[in-house]
Amino acid sequence: MRSAPNPHSVTFFREAAPYIHNHRSKTFVIAFAGEVIATPRFRQIVQDLAIISSLGARLVLVHGTRPQIDERLHRTNTPIRLHKGIRITDSTSLLAAQEAIGFLRIRIENLLTHALNQPSLNNEGLGIISGNYLTARPLGICDGIDYGYSGQVRKINHTLIKQQLDSGNIVLLSPMGYSPTGEAYNLRYEQVAVAATKAIKADKLIFLSHQPLNLPHELTLEEAKASLPYNPLLPAVIEASENQVERIHLLDAEIDGALLLELYTRDGVGSMIAAEQFERLRAATIEDISGIMELIRPLEERGILIKRSREQLELEIDNFHIILRDRDVIACVALYDTADPQVAELACLAVSQQDRGGNRGDKLLKHVAQLAKTQGKTRLLVLTTQTTDWFRERGFEKGSVDDLPANKKSLYNYQRNSQILFKTIS
Repeated sequence: MRSAPNPHSVTFFREAAPYIHNHRSKTFVIAFAGEVIATPRFRQIVQDLAIISSLGARLVLVHGTRPQIDERLHRTNTPIRLHKGIRITDSTSLLAAQEAIGFLRIRIENLLTHALNQPSLNNEGLGIISGNYLTARPLGICDGIDYGYSGQVRKINHTLIKQQLDSGNIVLLSPMGYSPTGEAYNLRYEQVAVAATKAIKADKLIFLSHQPLNLPHELTLEEAKASLPYNPLLPAVIEASENQVERIHLLDAEIDGALLLELYTRDGVGSMIAAEQFERLRAATIEDISGIMELIRPLEERGILIKRSREQLELEIDNFHIILRDRDVIACVALYDTADPQVAELACLAVSQQDRGGNRGDKLLKHVAQLAKTQGKTRLLVLTTQTTDWFRERGFEKGSVDDLPANKKSLYNYQRNSQILFKTIS
């Protein structure tokens, strides 16, 4: 007997559908520390990477090596030397780094090749390519300390990387760069990820952390700077933001399916840092109509809002203002003129069920009140059947049909029996 499908799986696929479409052909740089590779969870992470690639995203992977280098140095009783958290790489440490990178490349390539060749995936043309894409230079001397063969990225061969991505391959970058004179330099994987993101103009930079994040779901650049002591990845995140990387995601690698949940659900499971605001309040355009209709449809079906056709919305779209969150319309309001030049009507105020509690209704109310004031209005009118208390708590007072502007009085629906509320604009 066939078992019933998991309703949570059905919900996930419905929510994921638009993100699958949006992320197709987008380029993501996904970086993970050597500690992540050493965890049992890494095999599942690789499987998720294969799924993301098979769904059409273009992937550049960047891996770290710190614990693997440390392990090799411990075997030879070689002291591990750090300055300001960066390894001082002598010739012995450089050899350990090269050995660790060779080992990790083979392990990652082996796991990904196996995952990409599962019968359930559309793997035609998908492969994983690693190589010498990085030119580096030495870090030099800091505070009198010579970093030796520790280096920083000088240049990335973005043309070659893009050629591989265009061919449908996953690109694997290791934290080892070479100078034009043939010297090898041990690099920080975080810096490689940031430099690669900028060089190829990737759409997202994602860090998989081996430590709990202990960060809010969303941070601005300034908030990330204030949280510096709490997460070792934040310096790289700040560097990325200051280098014009628009969106950086931090994920806990121990969360099963973290990559899939972050990329293919609206709220995700990690922390996102953006130089710009996450939510934007702006005037609506024709392109927003589908989002507005999806937002207000449940309220129309419950009789809370008057039904509007698509054609009506197209004609009235200049009256609407929306709050966008990651391309989704999560709140809207409309402002209409009336026959009374002193009165503007506030209508169609709606906030999505998932996004209530963030004062978004208040933001829209404040916005349209200010807009009405600039238009010379002195009062706001609202007709409502369900939210009388909400408006009264915000300074609206009850009126009567006789108080309505002439055009609103002639159209008043006595069967609907909406409450009539006014507020003086201060």
